[in-house]
Amino acid sequence: MRETFHELPLGSRVFTIVLAVAYLGGIIWALPGSRPAVVIGLIVIFALDGLIKPVPNPFGGITDPISGVIILAALLWTPQEVLLGVGIGSFIGLLLFRKNEIWRAINNGAGWGLPAVAVTEGAHFAISVVSPGLLALATAGAMAIIINRITNTGIFAIWRSQRFGRPFLSDWWQSVNYIWPNQFLSAPLAVVLAAVASRIGTVEAGLALTMAAGLVLPVTRQEYGYYIRSQQMLDEIVESMVRALEGVNPDARAHGDRVSAIAVEVGRRLRMSERALFALRLASRLHDVGLLQGLEGSAGEEHHAAIGGRILGRFPDPLIAEFVRSHHERWDGKGAPDGKRGTAIPLGARILAAAEIYDSAIAGIPPFETPLSPQAAASHIIGLAGTALDPKVVMTLLRVTVEQQTKLGAAG
Repeated sequence: MRETFHELPLGSRVFTIVLAVAYLGGIIWALPGSRPAVVIGLIVIFALDGLIKPVPNPFGGITDPISGVIILAALLWTPQEVLLGVGIGSFIGLLLFRKNEIWRAINNGAGWGLPAVAVTEGAHFAISVVSPGLLALATAGAMAIIINRITNTGIFAIWRSQRFGRPFLSDWWQSVNYIWPNQFLSAPLAVVLAAVASRIGTVEAGLALTMAAGLVLPVTRQEYGYYIRSQQMLDEIVESMVRALEGVNPDARAHGDRVSAIAVEVGRRLRMSERALFALRLASRLHDVGLLQGLEGSAGEEHHAAIGGRILGRFPDPLIAEFVRSHHERWDGKGAPDGKRGTAIPLGARILAAAEIYDSAIAGIPPFETPLSPQAAASHIIGLAGTALDPKVVMTLLRVTVEQQTKLGAAG
């Protein structure tokens, strides 16, 4: 949905203005030390990258798989040239080909261009301290990927904190870790093309090879799209199981959704990886799936958490089953089904346990006979810290629930 600049929260507008001013300052610094032919060539290349359709990401935005082209540019050109090429080119491409609002094009152009300066400086430093050749380029490429990941995600985490009120550190850490190993898949091509360009030694050859890196973006985008689609398919399977659970317990969906919202935010604050957060979200929605095989009866029967873990063991990610199986374990080791204690219990399961108890208390779900107030529910789980629940998880959960209640109060 298109938004005007004045519809944005004040913090988001201030952020956009600061980012634009910072980039304009960068332009003043960069112009005297740049070769016009290189700058124009890079602007064209990064503008054309706007033709590649982005992919939605789990953080409430889009992902443009252009890091490989940025890495190659960092290996071949000066920081000033990369700043101008990436920032201005991306800005133009977003306006012309994606019809973005000006403020959005500014955020993305500057948000990619400014980190590219740090990326290029880091890559050139690595090249200067390592013996010339492929090893130097490979080292520089790896350093460039790391710096790009850290700085780029940092800028957009600041944006999300201003735009959506997300806590910066946990959101940034989650973004940095999101399918982290895949970032290095773009390095080999960039290193090879940089080596070829360096051997030829002409501006024309360097620009042509940078353009060649851009030509593979549709393939990169397609692979990333397949990954996102696989996650969506898993969501669809979970949805069908939730519907089945509603046949056993009509409140299963609402309870699972509330538990999921709390648990994922707690996991984010505790810096779980994106993969673990995704598994925690699905496990929270399906934590009672074992009830599909009947409620627990005698002591000799299998615990429903173990049944749920076995059912979900067919899922591609074993973390989902692991979290569900262990969410009735206790911090003191007196839980079920395996008697695990302390940090031997997976973090996702410890979070799920606390979130489930808290929501059950608020909603009056058994073993609670009547709903508790938020204050009484908080007191109840504080009383369980160190025995049934992980104290660190409890403290984090309480902060999350207080913030959620504050937002609901403000909205009302």
